[in-house]
Amino acid sequence: AFMLYMKEMRAKVVAECTLKESAAINQILGRKWHSLSREEQAKYYEKARQERQLHMQLYPGWSARDNYGYGTKKKKRKKERTPVESGGNSMKKCRARYGLDQ
Repeated sequence: AFMLYMKEMRAKVVAECTLKESAAINQILGRKWHSLSREEQAKYYEKARQERQLHMQLYPGWSARDNYGYGTKKKKRKKERTPVESGGNSMKKCRARYGLDQ
């Protein structure tokens, strides 16, 4: 219902104020929505119900899950690690870390 209200009122709010930021306009619209009486909001709830019914008729098997990549994530490739030579680089790290001279 609020989305339909925003769609209808956005142009009017943009014309009234000089703000161009979407977030600020959305805040103003939210305050105006909350200031409406239940009867005024009911008009938009009825429109939302009609839109929902129309959508169900046009797309009978539709599910919100269809829009998301649920279960189709790409598998990450693991980097191939080259085997470290025994005693080579690891001893240098050990000496540097513990102050050993070998």
